[in-house]
Amino acid sequence: IGRGIALRLAKAQASVAIVGRREDRGNAVVEEMRTVGGQEPKFEFISCDAFLLNNVKECVQKFKAEHSSLDFLVLTQGIATTQGRTETTEGIDQKLSVHFYSRMCFIHNLLALMENSPSPRVLSVLSAGVHSPYKSFRDDPDLKKNYSIKNAADFAGFYNDLALDALSRENPHIAFIHSAPGLVKTEWGRQFSPFLRYPVRLMQLMVCKPVHECAEYMCEALFNPEIHGGFHLRSEKAEPASPTSLQDEARDFVWNHTKDIIMKTENS
Repeated sequence: IGRGIALRLAKAQASVAIVGRREDRGNAVVEEMRTVGGQEPKFEFISCDAFLLNNVKECVQKFKAEHSSLDFLVLTQGIATTQGRTETTEGIDQKLSVHFYSRMCFIHNLLALMENSPSPRVLSVLSAGVHSPYKSFRDDPDLKKNYSIKNAADFAGFYNDLALDALSRENPHIAFIHSAPGLVKTEWGRQFSPFLRYPVRLMQLMVCKPVHECAEYMCEALFNPEIHGGFHLRSEKAEPASPTSLQDEARDFVWNHTKDIIMKTENS
């Protein structure tokens, strides 16, 4: 999905910096963007393993050294596994790190550059309007006691809603968008065991939308001239989605906890 969005932005003649773990794949996408967007926009790849928040901080420093402003920040990093809680060296579960904490770390460290843009927008692609609320946010805010695949998915989606909502109140000049891509023909699920991987591949071939179609929907909020700041939820077809019933109750608690995690990790 990230590749599809990058190519759509390149088609619109935007300069694009993509971030990922594998340099070979990143450079291949850069060449695709040059084919689509031509030689005038600048296309680049920055290596970063977003499992670790300190890696995110280093990545941002590299970007800041070459750029003074940022119009769009698009966050699509993810992992598809059925493993239980697996902590990084920073004590954060891998799945929660890429689906939530690393995304907020990118935002936190790039806000200053986005303030220099006339119409800055943050897009986090995950599960807007699809997930349930994570109801144990006060008793188990790090999901250490109640970990399950469903709880991890709800946690990440719910926390994305809450954090982006809180950020929009602190930064009214910036639009914060959480979207759900729906079912897409990507490499999602390649880390599953063969028992699960092959049915997933069959489903993707039969019912999933192509990447370029998904990218068009995801980019709608980036290109929409009627969006000026605020918090926005978007469905897989770029229609407004609804927050969960616990949005107002949980927002400040979760955002303050998230900031504590980011600051503690960055200071370690």
